[in-house]
Amino acid sequence: MTRRLLAGLVLFAAGCGTAEPPKGTGTPTGKDGLDDLAVLLKEFDDQRKRPPAKLADIEPVEPLHQAAYVGLVRGDIVYAWGTALSGGTTVVAYEKQAEAEGGWVLLQDGTVRQMTADEFRAAPRAKK
Repeated sequence: MTRRLLAGLVLFAAGCGTAEPPKGTGTPTGKDGLDDLAVLLKEFDDQRKRPPAKLADIEPVEPLHQAAYVGLVRGDIVYAWGTALSGGTTVVAYEKQAEAEGGWVLLQDGTVRQMTADEFRAAPRAKK
């Protein structure tokens, strides 16, 4: 009995270490949201659907694209509604802070890249 108690205490103590807590916040980053939006827009195109013109167009697929949906709902991602991925370097969507501070952008060719504020201001943007 004493050995079992001692073994249990040792195992309990081993589990009470000072391990680092996970660094994730559970909220998708702007890059996550833009990557997910690129996938969503490609899926719309593959299914021969028009690009989403409003948030309600995304709601049916929200469970599959939560990062994009959350970013759009919270206003962290700005998307030129109705714009498809079609090639080129026009900015289709971006992190809200990109205008002032720089940040991640989704280009019309489907790539997500980081831009400085000056690069963002100089980049062509899709019209809403």
